[in-house]
Amino acid sequence: MGTVINQWNESAKTYSEFESASRYSIYCREFIDSHFKMMQGLKALDAGCGNGVFTNILSKNGGNIIGCDGSDELLKIAKENYPQYQFDTVDLLAGLPYENMEFDMVFCNLVLMDIDPINSVIVEFNRVLKMDGTFFFSIIHPAFYHASWEKNEHGIIDGKKVKGYITPFSVIQNAPWGETAHYHRPISYYFNLVSAAGFRLTKMFEPSVYEDTKIPDIPLYMFAEFTKNENIYAKGR
Repeated sequence: MGTVINQWNESAKTYSEFESASRYSIYCREFIDSHFKMMQGLKALDAGCGNGVFTNILSKNGGNIIGCDGSDELLKIAKENYPQYQFDTVDLLAGLPYENMEFDMVFCNLVLMDIDPINSVIVEFNRVLKMDGTFFFSIIHPAFYHASWEKNEHGIIDGKKVKGYITPFSVIQNAPWGETAHYHRPISYYFNLVSAAGFRLTKMFEPSVYEDTKIPDIPLYMFAEFTKNENIYAKGR
């Protein structure tokens, strides 16, 4: 994961500036704030916490939140903005430095599509979660991300043309904040992997497009919430 971490170290400042004004980020902050309103007494891990925005939101909603990320530069921003919270430098692909069944929730926002492989990461999330704990993740919606917006005869954006979806692939994308890796996988890949790791799907959200210039019936992001119903770590031992 070294190359990916280096990419995010280089992009940390620009990304944080972009993220603070992004319409999606604003929408996502409002959604998470509302969805996880009752965090009192819960301990959670913000895995891939980046600049700490969601660590702050979940903490303000009453949770005891630990943020971790592999990028020291993103964590530097997080610690500067939110010095009251614990932030740990952790390469998710190298395992988590936390106790078995330590957390009530693992929160992972826009991270899984940026790292590979994710099998061991999901297993580690199971290990550190308590039974009946919550695993929540979001990703860019894989069904529509690598597709071009199309305009009708009036010049109005009215759809997307999807040329491929099932086959996983990786790309280096030139994002507004710099070059970062992206790993495309179909939704079934994520859900089957998470299910095999001892989780049961409880909720899934595909929010409508929030930009006035695009049709509202194509989701750009996907949120999924699972409950740990099998301790595969203990079973494996």
